[in-house]
This record gives sequence, C-alpha cells and structure tokens, in this order.
Amino acid sequence: MVLTSLATILLVALLAWAFAALGAGSVGFAFVVVWLPMAWLGTLSRLFTPRLPSRWHVLAPFERSGRVYERLGVRVVKQLLRRGPLAAFNPDLHLPSEMTPHRLAHLDQRMCDAEASHAILFVAMLGVAGLEAAAGNWTAAGWICVFNLAMNGYPVMLQRYNRALLHERFGEHLTRPS
Repeated sequence: MVLTSLATILLVALLAWAFAALGAGSVGFAFVVVWLPMAWLGTLSRLFTPRLPSRWHVLAPFERSGRVYERLGVRVVKQLLRRGPLAAFNPDLHLPSEMTPHRLAHLDQRMCDAEASHAILFVAMLGVAGLEAAAGNWTAAGWICVFNLAMNGYPVMLQRYNRALLHERFGEHLTRPS
C-alpha cells in the first residue's frame, strides 16, 4: 500500500512538472503522459497484477495465423523489444529453458498479464487524447495517439501474436496451473 501511494504521488508530481515545464500541447508532454503511466503500472504490477476477463484473451480466428499482425509490423516491434535496453523490461516473456507444461502455461499467463496492462493503458490514453482534443490541443492529442500506439497498442498486438505462436507450437501443453 505504501509503495502504491508513493508511486502514485510520484506519477502525479512528474505529470504536473511535465505539464508546467513542457506545456500541454508539446510533443515532449505527449510522450511523458503516455510513458509515465506505463512505468507506473509496470512498477505496481510487481505487487498486483491487472487482469482482464479470460474471454478477452481468446484469440480470434484471424489472429491465429499471425498474418494481420505481421502486416502491421509486429515483427519489427518484436525485434526491437528482444534486443537492446528495452528487453530488460520484461525478461520473463521468453520461452523457458525447460519446456514443461507448467512453465509454458506460466509464460502464457505472463503474456496475458502484459497484454492486459498495455490494453488498460491503451484505453486510458485514448481518453487522455480525447480530453486534449476536447480542449483544442489537436497536436498533443495526435502525438498522444502516436505514442500510445507505439507504447501500448503494439505491445498488445505483440502479446497476441506471440500467444498465437505459442499455442500453435505447444497448444496441447498449455494447461493452466490450478
């Protein structure tokens, strides 16, 4: 509870600072307003895991082949997130060294958890972009949408794409631990 409160106070303080220092209509503020809540939720998700209903994670038939996501460039995002400094943010979102049913199911659940966090933030940031647009800050609203797509939309697509690959390769071994 203390960490949650401190992280939230820090989030609000940094957002207020960014608003004052960068201005509500700036590209810098648009970046910060998307990135800070992502870092905040990423920090807090170590204490509690935001989850969506299981029906959300059911892959639609068009998603199972992965072609739609590949056409949208998800492989490029996957390469960026697997190499370099960005790979440090989710080190346990890789195939386990031992391909046991339990470890594969754990990976599947972690992918669902990461997807849920980014999906929640994606919707929240669309709301923020809507508020900026309503206030007449069209440039900020547009940049928030661009950064939101990059930082939340593509990670959702990537998790769905990766889960489709995981289910195609190991589907019969993905029984969720009880």
